[in-house]
Amino acid sequence: MNRTLELVFRAANGREVTISLADPRETLTLADVTAVMADIIARNIFITTGGELRDIVDARIRTRETVSLT
Repeated sequence: MNRTLELVFRAANGREVTISLADPRETLTLADVTAVMADIIARNIFITTGGELRDIVDARIRTRETVSLT
């Protein structure tokens, strides 16, 4: 099963921006993720077409299972 961590922010223009990271560790907590997201905003690490990232909207882990039919 494939896992992806999705960090969702709100940019200066009001639109949502998602940063996806493959294979997050199993022991990841909401506190870990929130701290990193707050640091990304505070340091202004990413500038998007919608402007700088301003707010934390969501953090989620998306799973995908691939089953071969052959």
